[in-house]
Amino acid sequence: MANWRAVVLIAALAGIPLFAQDAKKDVSKAEDEKDTVASPLWPSATPEKEVRRTPWAADTSSRSAWGLTGSPRTTPFPTPKPAAAADDRLGRMAPRAELALSYMYTRWRPGDPLDGLNANGGTAGFAYNFSRWVGAVGEFGGGAYSRTVGGVDQRGKMLTYLFGPRFSVRKFDRVVPFLEVLMGGVRGGGEFVGSNDGRNSFAFAAGGGLDVVLKDSLAWRLVEVDYLGTNFSGPSLPSTRQDNMRIGTGLVFRWGNLTPPPPPNHPPVASCSASPTSVYAGSGDAATVHVTASDPDNDPLSYSYSATGGAVSGTGPDGRWDSTGVAVGTYTVTAKVDDGRGGTASCSADIKVEMRPNRPPVISCSTERSPIVVGEHTRINCPASDPDNDPLTFSCSTTGGKVSGSGPTFDFDSTGAAPGRYTVTCSVDDGRGGKADSSTGVEVQAPKPTALEMRLSLRSVYFVTAQPTVQDPKGGLLLSQQKTLVELASDFKKYLETKPDAHLILGGHTDPRGGDVYNQGLSERRVNKVKSFLIDHGVPEASIETKAYGLRDQLDPETVKGSIEEDPEITAEEKARILKNMHVIVLAANRRVDVTLSTTGQQSLRRYPFNAADSLTLIGGRTKTPPPAKKAPPAKKAPPAKKPAPGKKSPPTGDFIRR
Repeated sequence: MANWRAVVLIAALAGIPLFAQDAKKDVSKAEDEKDTVASPLWPSATPEKEVRRTPWAADTSSRSAWGLTGSPRTTPFPTPKPAAAADDRLGRMAPRAELALSYMYTRWRPGDPLDGLNANGGTAGFAYNFSRWVGAVGEFGGGAYSRTVGGVDQRGKMLTYLFGPRFSVRKFDRVVPFLEVLMGGVRGGGEFVGSNDGRNSFAFAAGGGLDVVLKDSLAWRLVEVDYLGTNFSGPSLPSTRQDNMRIGTGLVFRWGNLTPPPPPNHPPVASCSASPTSVYAGSGDAATVHVTASDPDNDPLSYSYSATGGAVSGTGPDGRWDSTGVAVGTYTVTAKVDDGRGGTASCSADIKVEMRPNRPPVISCSTERSPIVVGEHTRINCPASDPDNDPLTFSCSTTGGKVSGSGPTFDFDSTGAAPGRYTVTCSVDDGRGGKADSSTGVEVQAPKPTALEMRLSLRSVYFVTAQPTVQDPKGGLLLSQQKTLVELASDFKKYLETKPDAHLILGGHTDPRGGDVYNQGLSERRVNKVKSFLIDHGVPEASIETKAYGLRDQLDPETVKGSIEEDPEITAEEKARILKNMHVIVLAANRRVDVTLSTTGQQSLRRYPFNAADSLTLIGGRTKTPPPAKKAPPAKKAPPAKKPAPGKKSPPTGDFIRR
């Protein structure tokens, strides 16, 4: 009794590490049930280049304390995790048939008061598996025993032939536990039953065991323990029921393939792309990394991301890389795709972080107050900004007046400037090649004239062609123009009483005919003639300035036409006739001396005296007798060429136009 108990204990202790090992594998790799076991019976799911291992040739670094291979090592990313080796998963394979040859120890118990018998022998069992879990077993066994009765040694033997179902658990990588229930018969010798001939009895066996799969075609039956019940009767047996026990160990030969193998796992494939492929440093912009992945087996895929710099996030085919806080350089974002069955793929995309090119500043100028009067100030506001926050330098220029300041606010001073419109242009520079400018206008007006200034009759004075001459520099000033200067001298002398510093500025002009030297001298003679006339009429010489322009500052036809159209003293009909002879009129309009008042900048009115009695002489024709005073005469004598209508005055201009 003690012998078979010791055998059971040893077998149980031997099987504990195997159960623990397979249980650990089962928890950590439950998904591996889908993987394929490689064997001659079951085609390999691993690459052909993989070297097959046997339990005897396995790497000792991965063996357990009992010499069996342990759990496969995990290969760190990015190397794909290899499929489980075929020899590490043989316990999951279901062979079609198995042949077990075992040593068997049987403890026969005839019943009290007889002692039990120890029989040593063996069994041969053939199993046919209908599925991974259920099979049918046929077993034949025998054993011999000896005992001493009355001082006489007796030897006998027992033969068993049993049949029944077996239930196997094939979910561990290396071990296969099983349970079986067998029924059949047993034949015992006469020594056992106390008769001269042997006898047969019904036999019933129930138990189980543990197979350790060594390779695809061979397993070690580590232990098998069965209850064996028999119904022998005979003179030597006190009872017709015997409760026996047997325990054994042996080898199991396996062949055949129960089911077709599942298809091998194929790893996924993946490619990566980034959009955009470059960002600017400091912008905080993000880039999207898109993974185009597919799996030949249509397995669901999971995604994970890593980067050499910056922050990356995402669990799907699109990851997001954030450039916040990274320096200029190239960064690699790597994506890993996993099919959940040991197959992985990885891809990467590069993203450049570049220095942002300089962006120019922006400036916008405006005038705080316009128009202003000569001598007044106004503020020029030029707010500016720079997209790169560079320090800015301001500068300003103007077409008239003075501008001062360092920006973004400047002061425009119109002191000393003539009335007119001036353009102020301000520029801004970021010091890195970025510049911008903006312009604004300032309208400078003459001060409102005083009552005395309003009395001044400032009218331009017109000359006959080529007058005055070199031979007669004091001539050429017609009577109508002398009258204009007499009025000017009278008004200006009164003006000097309140404005003693005032000056009259005389500007001489000529028509474009003749050369530069000739016209320069002609314009000088004209201003000198006007100056001498004013002096002769009481204007102090110190209050008169002269400027000779020669051919400069010519009045163009459009300007002359505009002054004619604005002249209220000419009728529409007269204007139409004058405009038909614009070439002659433009020449006459440029033979003049302009008068400007220094204190206000007021300039003489450039209005040609078409209604003057000597207008034809000014234009270039002959002198006409001055017309009588405008009272309401019956009619004026018509010129020789054509008589005017009765009751209508014929102006000299019309007379000239008709000629």
